[in-house]
Amino acid sequence: MSPRRDAALSNATDEQTSSAAQFSRRRAVQGGIATLALPLAGCVSDSAEESAPEDGDGNGNGDEADADGTDDGDRSAEENAAEERDDSVDAALSAVVETYLEAAVEEDTETMSEVSHRLNPLDPAALEEEGWEFSGGNGDDDPGEYETTVRSRDAAIDAVFELEGSEFWFDRGELDDDLADERLAILEVGADDPSGADPTVWVLATENDEWKYLFAGPADDAPDDPSEAFEEPIEDEANDVVEEINWEYDSPTSDVTQAAVVLTDSTEIDAERVRVESTIAGGQTGAYNNEEFGATWTGITLYLKVDPAGDQIVVTAIDGDEETVVHREQFEP
Repeated sequence: MSPRRDAALSNATDEQTSSAAQFSRRRAVQGGIATLALPLAGCVSDSAEESAPEDGDGNGNGDEADADGTDDGDRSAEENAAEERDDSVDAALSAVVETYLEAAVEEDTETMSEVSHRLNPLDPAALEEEGWEFSGGNGDDDPGEYETTVRSRDAAIDAVFELEGSEFWFDRGELDDDLADERLAILEVGADDPSGADPTVWVLATENDEWKYLFAGPADDAPDDPSEAFEEPIEDEANDVVEEINWEYDSPTSDVTQAAVVLTDSTEIDAERVRVESTIAGGQTGAYNNEEFGATWTGITLYLKVDPAGDQIVVTAIDGDEETVVHREQFEP
């Protein structure tokens, strides 16, 4: 996703800067998964489409062992049926992933939306209706080699909230109620390369008995002790960029714990942009000068998600290709 309303980041209102922060989360989450378009064959059923063979492999080979060394003749019909059901679910889950990723490459937001759950907060078609433009692979590439691993076919709601960004988009109680009669599955999707990045965790949920894509993101690997991830503090003593950070900011529109970063009214340094990040919560926002709209990053307040158990905010001034960390501050409750 790439916004076409660049001025939003450099406006000084609480509402607009919060909106920019939210979209940065959208872009981060969506960008991390945008790599699926076989027809979705994802009907969920408690029974296999075909009845399991009562003896052997169904081809008259009841006394011959399978290639993996097991003998179907020693297995009950119930065990064979259970395995077929699992295989059917796994195939349906993989089809959703494949359909979504291939559609993303083709920038086919209609198909992406068709395989998205109604509760997916990042449905690309819905975002386009709000004025955002989806940018995928421009139809030039395929998703590349990737591997899909089913980790759970019957996951609990808690699994959703083990992913980064989930608390930003979902209310636990509401999601629990909305999905009370549905099934959840957890998959890992990653490059088919042992040296590649960690796989992305996908959450799929049923809707009208079909598996749909609900949410995806990296596993939340925040340390038990946030201070383990902290670096040496840096103070913007001259207030060239940062006036103050309010760690106790109480958002009137969100239950997510946020900090307010107040940028200086005037500055003597050369900086086209300012980027603000939270180390533990993974939040990111920013502002920049825009002569066309007469906007500047000075004198505004930026809001970003922080971890209430302790976090670190890093403020970076950017001028061309040069980036300088001008302020690094920690909070420990």
